[in-house]
Amino acid sequence: MEKIKVLIVDDSALMRKLIMEILQKDEEIEVVATAMNGAFALTKLKTHKPDIITLDIEMPQMNGLEFLEEKRKIQDTTPVIVFSSLTSEGSSTTIRALELGANDYLLKPDLKESLDLSIIEEEMIQKIKSWGLKKIKKEKGLKEINLTPKIEVVPTFKIFEANRRDLISNPDNIKFIAIGISTGGPEALRQILPKFKTKIPIIIVQHMPEGFTKDFAESLNRITKQNGYFTKEIEDNDIVKENYIYIAPGNHHISLHKNFNNFIIKVNQDPPVKNHRPSVDYFFSSLYNNIDTNCFICVIMTGMGKDGAFYIKKLHDRGVFTIAQDEESSIVFGMPKTAIELKGIDKILPLNEIPEFINKIKKEN
Repeated sequence: MEKIKVLIVDDSALMRKLIMEILQKDEEIEVVATAMNGAFALTKLKTHKPDIITLDIEMPQMNGLEFLEEKRKIQDTTPVIVFSSLTSEGSSTTIRALELGANDYLLKPDLKESLDLSIIEEEMIQKIKSWGLKKIKKEKGLKEINLTPKIEVVPTFKIFEANRRDLISNPDNIKFIAIGISTGGPEALRQILPKFKTKIPIIIVQHMPEGFTKDFAESLNRITKQNGYFTKEIEDNDIVKENYIYIAPGNHHISLHKNFNNFIIKVNQDPPVKNHRPSVDYFFSSLYNNIDTNCFICVIMTGMGKDGAFYIKKLHDRGVFTIAQDEESSIVFGMPKTAIELKGIDKILPLNEIPEFINKIKKEN
């Protein structure tokens, strides 16, 4: 069985040891090298050819951001997961790292209080395996891999209800697009949002901590405004407008309400739903309970767990047109897989075909 090869980059010998101890628990992962800064990492990148890199930001001689810049210059495509601190500085540097080509991030626990990394162990292993496996698949083809078995994708469902056909054939009736997304989301959104060529508002719940979503929205805005969309972190009582992309604020739920001809987004701190705040199910439940017409498209994308699957099924059964990202393009095929298994999806699409599908609806009508 071929293992996923990991390069750990951190200036702390203790942190390198702690990360290695966690990863060695999984039989499908092998730590092939460690490095104390970006300069050493570039050398070991060439000699060890890892499938995935874990990267600290603050390091001497060459820090994480400088490493990403050099990595981009040599056109290396090895996925990178950045370790970030839960601070405003940690937020801005993490978002900058994503702009420079990092694929995902992990939040370091407060090591001043404890050296226990076990609280992020499951997430760390899941992300490393998901991104590493994606690189192996791309380079060697599925037939040569003997890691986690491939999940069978359910064939695309037909659009069978009249109200679904009416919505797709009358795109002016589509008032907004609702998206729920988690693990792998930052990169996926950076890929697809600039490809939307409509004016339809887009409302997104992305699992992210408080503080990160503001920087993330500003980062997205720099690339979406070139295509006529303005991206912002949601504020309480935002009125949904054309040409806007709305990102749910970290550590807050969002719900949608209709007031005459306007859609209003409310923000609150109700208890987490299955450990998530913001929660996709919380947002989708507000669509189910508050929006009585099928005037939107609901999308569930890459993510660990099941958040959003239950209520996208309920919306689908009510007649709302629903889309799921396919397994091949998902970093973690958890949320969309569950929605598909519940038979709550009308269309299963690869990542890049999601905006193409919606653009085509508008173009053909």
